[in-house]
Amino acid sequence: MPTFNDFISTFKNDLLSFAKENFDEYKDELLKDGNSFLEKSKSDIQRWTEGLASGALSPADFEFLLQGKKDLAQMEALKQIGLSKIRISKITNGIIDVVVGSAVKTFL
Repeated sequence: MPTFNDFISTFKNDLLSFAKENFDEYKDELLKDGNSFLEKSKSDIQRWTEGLASGALSPADFEFLLQGKKDLAQMEALKQIGLSKIRISKITNGIIDVVVGSAVKTFL
C-alpha cells in the first residue's frame, strides 16, 4: 500500500518534469514555490490523500479541495523575478495539477 512519503517522492519528480517541460527558465523558482506550497498544505493534503486512497474522495473532490488552498501558493520566488500575475496564476494552476496527478498516480 502506498504511503504519503511515496506521494511526496512522486510529487517532487513530477514537479521537476513539469518545470523542465514548461518553464525551464524559471525551474529553480518554480520548484522552490511548489515545494513551499506542499509544505504549507501538507497536513490537509495528507488527510485528503487518505480520503482519495480509501475512495471517500474522488479525484475531482481532491482537486476541488486543493483549489481552496490556492491562496497558500504565494509563489514568492516567482514574484521576485518579476513574472506577471497571469503567468504566475498559470504556474500555480499547473502545480495544483501536478499535486492531483501525483496523488492519483500514487494512490489509485
